[in-house]
Amino acid sequence: MRKFKSIGIAGLGLLGGSVALAAKSNGLVSEIFGYTRSPETLKRACNLGIVDRPFTDFSEMVKRAEFVFLAGPISVNLEFAKNILKVKPSLLFTDVGSTKKAITDLVEKLFPNGNFFAGSHPMAGSEKRGIDEARKDLFTGRTVIVTPVKNSDTLAVGTIRNFWESIGAKTVIMSAEKHDEICCYTSHLPHLLAFLLVKMIEKKLSDSDVLACMGPGFRDTTRIAASDQEIWAEIFISNKKNMLLAIKNFKLELKQIEQMIEKNDIESLKKWIEKVRQMRNGI
Repeated sequence: MRKFKSIGIAGLGLLGGSVALAAKSNGLVSEIFGYTRSPETLKRACNLGIVDRPFTDFSEMVKRAEFVFLAGPISVNLEFAKNILKVKPSLLFTDVGSTKKAITDLVEKLFPNGNFFAGSHPMAGSEKRGIDEARKDLFTGRTVIVTPVKNSDTLAVGTIRNFWESIGAKTVIMSAEKHDEICCYTSHLPHLLAFLLVKMIEKKLSDSDVLACMGPGFRDTTRIAASDQEIWAEIFISNKKNMLLAIKNFKLELKQIEQMIEKNDIESLKKWIEKVRQMRNGI
């Protein structure tokens, strides 16, 4: 993997900060540029040694960077992509958003004659947030799904894959459509259900005995309900079609379980639980 003179990070949270630290620790870059809307976060990133050169203007960072990572919320990343077209359409760039079709569709439309982009989704997120949670080893041993655009430059896609692999990740090429469909069930719907499980006990929180009844099962199942509201609201809307279908299918499954319980059908419940248990063990 060649060494970049500069990598720009737009969005300095857990993922953006971790990309910077991983690139530095693996000797892949001489200088990290950083941009974020928060002056406090930008200052903090510099004080932590994550960013070498701060920018308060995204366009200025784009002009000077060799490779840019878009690590903001999905809607913000879309605006970043539009800006790149105006400022430096030959720029090598990727995003780390949790849905891919919106940005790949936009890039394909914006860059009809070709682009130097491929989407990236590191399967390495956390309910934690902020630059202080960034880690140089966040991507080690994790999978990064890379979603090229139909008119992506082949060498650019290879460079993006090589970057992730050079910081310890495994890469899988996938279409944006397939990514969003599968991740709806493996990530997006589980997050929604975790939020709902916590919401369900809202009226019980005034009972002093509630905390005593919260064992590791509740804590493990709802850990991701501590995730960032701005990020996840955008994910649900960005993947609207798949989310609505997944919610519909979930309702159908839940209705079947409801009927088993209503009928005291313990044998059917056992069979259902056993089937799911075997599936989970296989995973």
